[in-house]
Amino acid sequence: MLTIGQAALDVLLAEPGADHNQLATLGYGAGGRIVLELARTGVPFKALAVIHPGLPTPRAEDWTNAGGIFLLCTGSEDPLCTPAQILTFGSALQDAGVDWRAHIYGGAKHAFWAAPTQPDGTPTGGADHLSPTVPGVGYHAAHSARAWRAVLDLFSESIGAQAPGF
Repeated sequence: MLTIGQAALDVLLAEPGADHNQLATLGYGAGGRIVLELARTGVPFKALAVIHPGLPTPRAEDWTNAGGIFLLCTGSEDPLCTPAQILTFGSALQDAGVDWRAHIYGGAKHAFWAAPTQPDGTPTGGADHLSPTVPGVGYHAAHSARAWRAVLDLFSESIGAQAPGF
């Protein structure tokens, strides 16, 4: 995962105009684990947001090189990234001196932000996925919007990014 993340970061940093001192990142699920692995190595993120991430082992000594502000989000009914796991991980971050916060969305399941789609990619307009998913996955429109707002607020606070209109 670290190799994938580093390759993506290298592409970003090679872009003309990329500000190496104003890095913020967002990862969902496995993407959350990827950005956490980058942060653990000391990539100088000003902000890092993860939504129902795959969490690494929560050991404070692994996070002493991490900086920036961490936002950890999950649903109260997420069986793959439970609120207890988020809080245990946050405790390790705190012990390492990392600035962190957690949002637990009541009634939300894993991947609560992923609106169900038809096989052609168009939205179903409902809350239920038509294709089989792993147990514990479910869309929650209100919490999806709330999590996105939390990410935008974090980025605004840390790097001054302006939120797009809704």
